[in-house]
Amino acid sequence: MTPNLYSEIGILKKVMVHSPGPEIDIIVPEGANELLFEDILFGEMAQEEHRAMCNVFRKYGVEVLEIKELLITALEAASKEVVAALVDELQLLEHLSLQVVKKLKSLTPKQLAAALIEGILLDKHLMDDENLYLLKPIPNLIFARDPVIVAFNRILASSMAEPVRRREAKLMIFIFTNHPELILDKPIIDLHQLGTEGTKLSLEGGDFLVLDEDTVAIAWSRRTSLKSIQLLSKELKKLGVKNLIVAKLPNQISFIHLDTVFTRISEDECLIYPPLFAPESLTRADIFYFDLNQTEFKEKKYDLIFDLLNDLKIPLKPIYCGGKNNLIAQKREQWTQGANSFCIAPGIILTYSRNINTIKELSRAGYLCVNASEVLSQTFEPNFNQKTAILLKGEELCRARGGPRCLTHPLYRDRRLLANANRRQN
Repeated sequence: MTPNLYSEIGILKKVMVHSPGPEIDIIVPEGANELLFEDILFGEMAQEEHRAMCNVFRKYGVEVLEIKELLITALEAASKEVVAALVDELQLLEHLSLQVVKKLKSLTPKQLAAALIEGILLDKHLMDDENLYLLKPIPNLIFARDPVIVAFNRILASSMAEPVRRREAKLMIFIFTNHPELILDKPIIDLHQLGTEGTKLSLEGGDFLVLDEDTVAIAWSRRTSLKSIQLLSKELKKLGVKNLIVAKLPNQISFIHLDTVFTRISEDECLIYPPLFAPESLTRADIFYFDLNQTEFKEKKYDLIFDLLNDLKIPLKPIYCGGKNNLIAQKREQWTQGANSFCIAPGIILTYSRNINTIKELSRAGYLCVNASEVLSQTFEPNFNQKTAILLKGEELCRARGGPRCLTHPLYRDRRLLANANRRQN
């Protein structure tokens, strides 16, 4: 397989997701923070919301790939030795007991996939407040964006900042090296192989945006280190990337990734969190530009990201998360992922219905704002020439601290529409 991801906005053809499963239902309040959740979710409702998102994709002709099903197929296709090696790798990574390793190696591919995602509970008679799991679940796999990075025609192996998410990255690499239909034509770019021994590296998919065929934006954030960006820049140059934008985000939990504060939504628009990017803000993020055509990694600092984008001939108009003049609404709706949108096509986006001030701004910008339930009705016909914001009911998904872009990882976008951007009717 050759991925095809040369922008954030090309017509979506194929996307990976992980629907929330039993791993969501076994998170207890005391253990939520350790698993990077700030609350426990109502799993049945989260599944319903996620299912609606996937059905919207299908309505627009998108092939939806479920990560758990991909993993089962990859485990079935791999030899027993390769599967055992995966378990051994996870043993080293997570310091698993011999009891757990023996149990995992005895499971069928379907059972093993379930165990590696959903965890294994201790026997009820052995449970206590401190011990619930024989093997911990990985509920953050719902955020399919982070464990790998699909960019251009390659897969980049993420380096997860938090230990509880590192199993996700291993499973995704296993899929792309063993699934019969997803085995890659070119090797995975593994960040760990680029650094020297002992170098602490972290880079996650939510911090990585392909703005166009020449330009990548990456956040220097809580989850992505500057050293990782520097190492990756050399590989990006080999892929033909000419321009690298680095946005230094404040070290706050609400700004966990770049896509929580900035997403591109059309040929000439982006959603932003105003305090970090708006021209009138006094608290803007630091913006650095790196010309990858140069032999040395030297930055040029910009006060405003839109000045840099104009210089790169990517003129984007900002649409304000939370509205233009209400700081409280901006903060609240950024927290509930108002700036985190996902494109089905240029100007066809998914966003959460609860962010009413953001939706008003989208409407003012010419977007038809329509609930997902209406999109899924028999009478609705997708119109790629009408800017559309599809409003997902994400009350439970939102509480997991991720938006539509976090929940999705595109594998293939059609590049041809970008050449015909002027045909859009606003």
